[in-house]
This record gives sequence, C-alpha cells and structure tokens, in this order.
Amino acid sequence: MNSKLVLAVMAAVIILLGAAIAQDSPYVGADACKTCHEAIHGAWSGTAHARALLRLSAQDRESGQCIGCHVTGSPEQIAAEGANPSLPGVQCEACHGPGRKHAETAAAGTPQAGTVARTPDAKACTRCHNDKSPHYSPFFYAAMKSLVHRVR
Repeated sequence: MNSKLVLAVMAAVIILLGAAIAQDSPYVGADACKTCHEAIHGAWSGTAHARALLRLSAQDRESGQCIGCHVTGSPEQIAAEGANPSLPGVQCEACHGPGRKHAETAAAGTPQAGTVARTPDAKACTRCHNDKSPHYSPFFYAAMKSLVHRVR
C-alpha cells in the first residue's frame, strides 16, 4: 500500500478519534468504536438497538421515563440532554460501558484489556429488558446475547 495513503488514513483516524474524545463525558459514541471495530459497528447499525430512539414518541422523549433505555450515556448526561441526546440509540457503550479510556489507549497504540466489557453480563441487558418496560416481552440473556450484533 502507498505510504502516503497509509499516513493519510492514520491521520484521519486520529483526528476523528480525537474529536470524539474531546468531550468531558466518559462516553465517546459508536463512531469512535467504528474506527477499530468496523464489522461489529456495521452489524450493530442494522439492529433495533441502533434505532431505539426512533421508537419513542415525542411525548415519551420528553417525559424522561423511557429515554434512558433508548439512548447512551450516564444517567446524569441523559437527564441533562433530555429529548435531544448526543448519543441516540443503544450504542456500544450502553452495553459495554464507557469507552473513553479504551479509545484513548487504542489511539495511543496500547489498548488496555478490561477498560470495557468484552462480553456484557446479563445485568447490562436487564437494566432495560425487564418487566418495568411498557413493551416488555420475556428476555433470556443466554439465548439472546449472541443475536445483538452478529457479524457475518
């Protein structure tokens, strides 16, 4: 591969990752994850999780009761942003945990294990998939976990 092209791609990745990391939030968003996990990001983008916010009516977005399970971020961030979330949908970090440290160490060339959950546990799912949801249907973690963003 042409060395100039490689350098240009690397520079673009660093710029994009730097822009995503520039916020104060420990959450960086799915676009930052896409940089290294393109196939998984592509699989996720076609899921109901990626479009979760679109399932809410304007009233449900405003009420604050439903939005926490349809967007990504800390409870404080979600409450502060209200009906206009900066991280719409159930993005990577909603399940795997805040990714700032993971993204920063990866950008530095030294990704650290344990900074995000490689395989989220059942509690990550049942935080939203539970009988308090107005549209709840039985959820079985062991059967469902491999269906979230299957890469073909």
